[in-house]
Amino acid sequence: MDKTFALFGCGKAGISVSLALKSAGWTVAGCGSRGLASAEAGAEWLACPVLRIPEELPPGIPLMLGVPEQALPEVDHEIASRDEAIQGRVIFHLSGAVPSRVLTRCRIKGAKVGSLHPLMILPDPLSGALALRSATFAVEGRPEALAVIRAMALAISGKCIALSPHSKVLYHAAAVTAANHLVALLWESQALLARAGVRPEEALPAFQSLVEGTVKNVYSAGPVASLTGPVERGDIGMVRNHLSALKRWPQSRERYRVMALAAVALARHRHPERSLDYDALEKLLS
Repeated sequence: MDKTFALFGCGKAGISVSLALKSAGWTVAGCGSRGLASAEAGAEWLACPVLRIPEELPPGIPLMLGVPEQALPEVDHEIASRDEAIQGRVIFHLSGAVPSRVLTRCRIKGAKVGSLHPLMILPDPLSGALALRSATFAVEGRPEALAVIRAMALAISGKCIALSPHSKVLYHAAAVTAANHLVALLWESQALLARAGVRPEEALPAFQSLVEGTVKNVYSAGPVASLTGPVERGDIGMVRNHLSALKRWPQSRERYRVMALAAVALARHRHPERSLDYDALEKLLS
């Protein structure tokens, strides 16, 4: 396989993935963007020429689209209408929320479309490229595109998962739950501890070892075996006390209630013999 590709859209994601691919032995034939300044910045990062894409894109070179997902339909239209060598070209985007079929016009013109999404936070190109070496990539698309983007993912980190077009939104919801919702949950914990009298600047660090230890346990033993606390023990009195203490803050109480119900469902897998205790907890929380 020829390990050469081009990038259109020089944002953090596109440059991070391209830098990671360069480190893994791939060559960036050139980059372009909707703005000249962005393209020039991308060329500096990637040490590659600025190309007028698709006009100056050689035939057969895969094209990575690093543009925001809301811009994909417009970019799809532009490339499909101007790429004279689009037949058989692999064109893929980096969005985790939409499937490759968003590139409708390119597909109709004969391109082999796909999507490659890294399950990783990319704060800036350099640290993003380094972080991608341990990331899992989600791949989806036409078989010809999958052959290319799967090879890219395996070259960078050796880890990829395959998705169907219909599962893309559910996949994205899972990623948001794992990352964004975790951040919101820690913010909620910080607020509760501050209400208990701890200074806000001390509240978040106070949980660091607890959170890191919990995450380590989850990835060594799995979620079921890692669950601890009053719900896992079936301690209905303690959970009732928690709900009572949270009455002054209805939104926090509701968030606690919903998460505790999720913990009950998880606890049932660990201790099926405690079903009566968990039935009582579920009744209290519902």
